Amino acid sequence: MEDKIHKTEFNREFRVCPHCGYKDGFHTMLKEDEQGTLWLFICPSCHQIFDIGKRI
Repeated sequence: MEDKIHKTEFNREFRVCPHCGYKDGFHTMLKEDEQGTLWLFICPSCHQIFDIGKRI
């Protein structure tokens, strides 16, 4: 799996992968950084990681 995190805009819904077009949602992961915990999304098809700007 590629470790690069792609920043993408969250616009009411994030269900379709902007990289490969997969349409059935994402896996999620959490990653700690200096500012807290990122809530990241992984496409089950192409395995790209996306940051929609949400933190927990």
